[in-house]
Amino acid sequence: MKYLYIIGPIALLFLGCKKEDQHLPPDFNYPIPAVQITENVNVGAYYSSYATADWAKKYTYTPIQGEYNSLLSVPMDQNRQWADLAGLDFFIFNWNGTALSNPLLTSFITGRQSKVKMVINYNIAHLGASNLAPLTGAKLTTMISELNALAISHFNKDYYYKINGRPVILITPLNLAASATTSADYKAVIPEVRAALKVSGFDVYIIGEITSGWLPPQRYASAIRAVDAINLSNWSTSNYDQSVFFNAYSDQNWKNWTDSTSNWKIDFVPCIFPGFNDKVATPASKLYNLGRTADFYNDYCNVAKRNMSAKRLVIINSWNNFQMGTSMEPTKEYGTSYLEITRKQFKIN
Repeated sequence: MKYLYIIGPIALLFLGCKKEDQHLPPDFNYPIPAVQITENVNVGAYYSSYATADWAKKYTYTPIQGEYNSLLSVPMDQNRQWADLAGLDFFIFNWNGTALSNPLLTSFITGRQSKVKMVINYNIAHLGASNLAPLTGAKLTTMISELNALAISHFNKDYYYKINGRPVILITPLNLAASATTSADYKAVIPEVRAALKVSGFDVYIIGEITSGWLPPQRYASAIRAVDAINLSNWSTSNYDQSVFFNAYSDQNWKNWTDSTSNWKIDFVPCIFPGFNDKVATPASKLYNLGRTADFYNDYCNVAKRNMSAKRLVIINSWNNFQMGTSMEPTKEYGTSYLEITRKQFKIN
């Protein structure tokens, strides 16, 4: 009887725990199902310009090309060839008020003998808009003039990427700083930009870029409704739970975005990366390292396919941002593996 007295409570405790476990919340780390495609997905990647000063900063992984200069023909040609291997449709080049003869754009265009094309990401920062001097009047005139000039120089060329015949441009940032919340009224700005470009003969497909992830779409609903599509470009996180259950959390978050944006008749453009590690460049960073395994990237690609719009558009951040450890450009550590995964996940031929 003594032994039964001891064992009894333990058995009851075990049974009680088992019963309680049956009522726990769903496992956030659910497996991401594979998504089989029957059509090619349109895939682009952000391209970072690298010169001597950029390589002077600490970075993660060792590019096969070494510390190359993006403006030289040999490394640019190699990157275009690798992009073809990955099945990339376009590189995204940032443009922030530099001359129309932007050396990086010229480098990409010159001697191009590949399928990969270009998309311009127009950054409004150089316009100097603020709450006291918003993006109206002369500033808006400058923006329209610059976009018109870029359009005339590039949009009709065979190297510029189009969706359904419409040249694709990104405009950034849609998420304005807290100190500049009224510096750009996109619901007024975007229609004026669109109308001016149409007069010049360009029916553009505008993707608005939000530079941070993990935000609710309703926060920027007014700006989002002014564009054709929305892309959140940075999904790094300082939240431990998000880092541990990253792909499942992303899947749930993007489901919310696709539900909201589809109701607004706006395309949601998932933005993925092969991995994330900024600790080498920024040791004090509070952002968690993520992924950089084939399993992680395959799952992330499938999360994107589960949540992309009918335009079948996905963006990778990045092609070669080695400071953030998000690069897919071949390195000595992982070779061409992420190019091969990208093609397998998003192309049927």
